Amino acid sequence: MLVLYKLLKFIFRHVIPKALRYPLARFVGRMVCFLNRRRRNIVVSNLTPIVGKKQAKAFAPEVLANFSMTAVDFFCSRSNLARQIHEENASIVEKSYRRFKKVIVVTAHIGNWELGMSYLMSKGYSMAGVYAPYREDEVVDWIMSHRNPDVEWIPAARGAAKACLSALDRGRLLGMVADIPFGEKGHRVGIFGATTHLPLGPWAIAARANSIVIPGFVLRERPGQYRVIFHDPIVPGEGSLRRQMEDMQNIYRGHLEYYLKTYPEQWGMLQPFWN
Repeated sequence: MLVLYKLLKFIFRHVIPKALRYPLARFVGRMVCFLNRRRRNIVVSNLTPIVGKKQAKAFAPEVLANFSMTAVDFFCSRSNLARQIHEENASIVEKSYRRFKKVIVVTAHIGNWELGMSYLMSKGYSMAGVYAPYREDEVVDWIMSHRNPDVEWIPAARGAAKACLSALDRGRLLGMVADIPFGEKGHRVGIFGATTHLPLGPWAIAARANSIVIPGFVLRERPGQYRVIFHDPIVPGEGSLRRQMEDMQNIYRGHLEYYLKTYPEQWGMLQPFWN
C-alpha cells in the first residue's frame, strides 16, 4: 500500500496542475465509492442513523470526495493554507489559555481535522497532538513525516496519558480527536437512536490535569477554503473522576451531534462507527 500512496502523492504533487488537484481528487473519491463496495457500505452504514438510508447512499460519494480533497491538502499542502482559514470565536482559545494555562482542543473527523493543528501553530501556540498508530509501521512513519515537526506528537499507546499531562504542564496546547476510541474501549453512548463508543481519554486527561477543553471544528467551505469554529470551554465539574469524564463527554456529544447532522458529507469516518 505504501508504494501506491507514494505514487499517488507524486502524481498529484508533480504531475497534476494545481488547478486540477481538487477536481481530480473529487473524481477519485467518487470512483472509490463506486468501485469499492466494502468502503461504500461502511460509509452508508455510518451515515444511515444520521440522515436515513436513502440520503446516506446519496451522501456516500461526497464523503469520499471530501476525504480525497483532505488528503490532497495533507500531502500537497500550501504553505499559506492554515493562515487563510476563516475564524469564528477564535478569541475563546486565547482568553482560555491566558486564564487557565492548561487547554485541550478536541475535534472530530469532520472537515479537515488535520488542518486544525497547523492553524493553532500559525497563531503562535506551542502544540502537542495525539495520533493513532496503524498496524503498518512504514505507513505510519511516512504519514508522520508529513506532519508538522514542531508539534510534540504522542502516539495513542501505553504511556500516552502521562505524556499528555506532561505536555499540558509545560504549557502546550493539546489537540485530540474525540469521536473514535484509540487504545481504549471507550464509553457506550446513544446518538441518533443508535449506540457507539466515544473515547473517555480526553476527558480523563482534562479531569486529572484540571484542564479546560475547547471543542473546535475545521469545516470545508469550498475546495481549499476552510472555517474553524470554536465553542465555549468545557470545564471539569464535581464528583468522581468517572462522573466528571461522562459529564464533559456529554457536552461534547451535543456538539458532535450538531456537526454530524449539519455536515454529514464532511464526516471522514471510513471505519465502522456504530455498535
